[in-house]
Amino acid sequence: MQRPAADERFQPLSRRRRLLIVGLAVATAVAVVLLLVERPGGVKRPPPGAAPDRARCSGGQVDDCVGGKAVVIVPAVPASR
Repeated sequence: MQRPAADERFQPLSRRRRLLIVGLAVATAVAVVLLLVERPGGVKRPPPGAAPDRARCSGGQVDDCVGGKAVVIVPAVPASR
């Protein structure tokens, strides 16, 4: 292989070309972020409504109030061998 002539070797990019590359990179990054945040054609869902009004637990109350205990059905633990 022959060595390239002096005028065919790598030449640094001009300032204008570097600014163009940087500008395109920034514009691409902004477009990607905006497409991730604001999905075009996405379903516009209404904000969730307020939770149903339930009274907070008064002293000694544990059922049917906010902060009270919940009934949970759990399967029985199998007997050990």
